[in-house]
Amino acid sequence: MSLGQATREVLACEWNLLRAHRKLALAFLGVLFVPAVYAWIYLFAMWDPASHTRDLPAGLVNLDTGAEYRDRSLNLGSQVITSIERQGQFAYRVYEDAQQARQDVRRGHLAFMLEVPPDFSQRALPGEQPGAAKLTIYTSEGNNYASAGFARRFAPEVAQKVNTMLAEARWDLVLSTAAGSQRDLESLRAALADLHKGASDMQAGLGRLRDGSRQTAHAGDLALESAQRLRAGAQQVAEGTQQLGTGTRQMAASLRALEARMPAESELGALRQGTQALAQGQQELLGGLDALGGGARRLEAGLMQLRTAADETPLFGGWVVESVTPIAAGARELGAGLGRAREAQAMLLQGTQRLQDGVNTLADGTTRAAGAVASLQARLPDDGRLDRLTEGARDLASGHEALLAGLRQLGAGAQALQSGLGNLTDGAGRLDTGMELLRRTLPTDVDRPEGSAQGLALSVEPVVEVVAPVPNQGSALIPNFVPLALWVGAVMVAFLVHLRRIPETLASHPRLALAVGKLGLPVAVVLLQALVMLVLLATVLHVPMPQPGMFALTLATTSVAFLAIVWALVRLLGDLGKVVAVLLLIVQVSAAGALLPIELSDEAFQVMHPYLPLTWVVQAFRASLFGAYDGAFWPAYAVVALTAAAGFTLGSLLGRWRPVPTPQWRPPLDIE
Repeated sequence: MSLGQATREVLACEWNLLRAHRKLALAFLGVLFVPAVYAWIYLFAMWDPASHTRDLPAGLVNLDTGAEYRDRSLNLGSQVITSIERQGQFAYRVYEDAQQARQDVRRGHLAFMLEVPPDFSQRALPGEQPGAAKLTIYTSEGNNYASAGFARRFAPEVAQKVNTMLAEARWDLVLSTAAGSQRDLESLRAALADLHKGASDMQAGLGRLRDGSRQTAHAGDLALESAQRLRAGAQQVAEGTQQLGTGTRQMAASLRALEARMPAESELGALRQGTQALAQGQQELLGGLDALGGGARRLEAGLMQLRTAADETPLFGGWVVESVTPIAAGARELGAGLGRAREAQAMLLQGTQRLQDGVNTLADGTTRAAGAVASLQARLPDDGRLDRLTEGARDLASGHEALLAGLRQLGAGAQALQSGLGNLTDGAGRLDTGMELLRRTLPTDVDRPEGSAQGLALSVEPVVEVVAPVPNQGSALIPNFVPLALWVGAVMVAFLVHLRRIPETLASHPRLALAVGKLGLPVAVVLLQALVMLVLLATVLHVPMPQPGMFALTLATTSVAFLAIVWALVRLLGDLGKVVAVLLLIVQVSAAGALLPIELSDEAFQVMHPYLPLTWVVQAFRASLFGAYDGAFWPAYAVVALTAAAGFTLGSLLGRWRPVPTPQWRPPLDIE
């Protein structure tokens, strides 16, 4: 008999058993839907629990008495309760009595309660230390652990909300303070500008004052030199004044003596008359000389006539001529001498006239001099005044000594002033530089945060970039729970088929024909289970399937692989293999990383993780359904397919067959 014919006989035997027992057929039909119904019940119950939290009762108690914070009255407890109620995450009930709310939690009437203590605002507003203000979340894990889990997650959400409200209030205060600081800064900058201008003007003025101080010092030096010369002059004045006093006294005595010796007016009149008489005598002498000159000329002329007549007279004529000639010459000389005498007399007359004029002038001057001497004598200071003048000159000399000492001190002070002004000018320069540096360093405006208080309080918003997104929690459970349902379906199929027994009439058939024929019906059932599961997910739960072909292939291969594992266990261990299959399911749930990351499990489970078929089934489902693991579908699928091949091969080659008599060939379950 050929392998194909033998296989068909084994398959026909199994089919006839199914036809003979209608309840067995109904059991097979029910098993087709068990994985799908199992998955539907669980997934539908867990599809989106977060959307039903609005029906979960929670209590709210506000005992906060409020607080005054920087001229503001705030009641954070009231704001927290109002904000939580507005959000409506749970079915909130507001209580006035905290003990009543706690009692309702203990009785199971509330999932949890939130209590705001009386000093909440007083402790929260100052922010003196982390966690100064407390919010009490009261829950009972024993009543419902999941509800307590919601309470634990609700606590940090409330804390974040309160901290956000506080941050908004504080930022609002910062913004209002910054606005006032901006005005103060503008006033400060204006004042600094005025101060900078004043410092610049001060520096310029100090520079000019320093220049003036230099000039003053120079003038002081000149004044000192002048004072020294003035002191010498004052000493000379003192000495001269003393001499002047002595001379004035001597002059006064001389004037008195001169006045005493002055000629009287009568004597001056006699002098005038004498000079006048002298002038008249001289005039008369001049007239006499003129007459003598005329007589001398007439004498000469007569002698010349006499000579001429004597020259003509004989005898005595020669003697007469000789005698007359010297007389004529003498007469001639007499005339010449009289001429010269007349000229001298004329000059003497002129001198006499001038003398007369001089005498008149002298007399007048003497008269006036006498009057002047008398007046001068009257105006000369007396000895007391001269003594005071001398003493004043001495005081002047002493004052110049003091002036000289003062000018020396003034010079030293001017030098000190100049040095101080230099230091003050340098300081003013540094002040001006510092003011300018401060003006430049001072910001043009307050670094006022931009935006609103809410924006500053919530300036950071995390952006979660999700790769391989999952629509909801139910969809996320599909890769974890659908394989479990398919495993249960494969185990249930193993309870409906004799995986080790065959009729005695077929015991001689080849092992491969027996295995293929025996697996024909179970494989068809698990494939139909996978199909029903696919229809349920697609039409009832409306699960998005980006790659439906890969997902369907994963469902079919997983069902066959699980059946192959159960086949191998039962073939090797008998009915005990079914128990091992159930235990293996439990181990895989913990070690395959289906519900929690494997890193959160015990080290023993982490060691088993890579060698469990459910590990790769979950990965293949996630890759085909969500595009997880960067779309690495085929490596995981290959492991699942190899697991199926290995299970069928191992069960077919190593398992033992138990032939039973044909009358005892019955369904494995008592379904009659």
